[in-house]
Amino acid sequence: MDQQQIGSFIRQCREEQNLTQQQLADKLGVTNKAVSKWETGRSMPDVALFELLCRELKISLSELLAGRRLRAEERPAMAEQLLSESISSKKLVGLQVFLMFNSVLGVLLALSPLLLRLEAPFSLLFTGAGLLECAAAICFDLTLPGKETRRNSYLAYAVHATALFSALAVLNYTAGVRARVPLSTMLLTYLIPYLLTLILGRFLLRARRGGK
Repeated sequence: MDQQQIGSFIRQCREEQNLTQQQLADKLGVTNKAVSKWETGRSMPDVALFELLCRELKISLSELLAGRRLRAEERPAMAEQLLSESISSKKLVGLQVFLMFNSVLGVLLALSPLLLRLEAPFSLLFTGAGLLECAAAICFDLTLPGKETRRNSYLAYAVHATALFSALAVLNYTAGVRARVPLSTMLLTYLIPYLLTLILGRFLLRARRGGK
């Protein structure tokens, strides 16, 4: 958010509404000096005043924080961008890791009847719960803010790959033991694709970021 731009926009909108600084201050319950500081970019309005300020200036919250008028088609994208900027990148990456763990948990739940040889109705219950878990993780991933920051995180990608390959290894361990497959062979079966996935993911994310 550009504080100077927001201040200039507040002044522009105030003048459009034919309000003096004192009149706007009276409507908001603040001093005219506070309004002057906003308009010169020396400070920002208190968050508690955002809604009332937008109402008096006849603008949306997204427009206030963007510091300019927005076309209708710009508003959803700008709202997400502003929300993303208000959340630290570490929290966004943590959110992505949480969503990825939930998707892996969903896969494990959905496949658990095969691993544990569960019979109905427990097999249907676990499979249904797993599918719902996966669907919820995907839904939240699509709707929560900061998709670009979250999906461009190599840490989140690596955690997801580790959790997924670990889950697959656990699911197939029992079958491997029954088939008398050596442990070293089972480890290599998952370790090599896992490492290749990490390397490939690194290159893909670097390409998406423009080689940075």
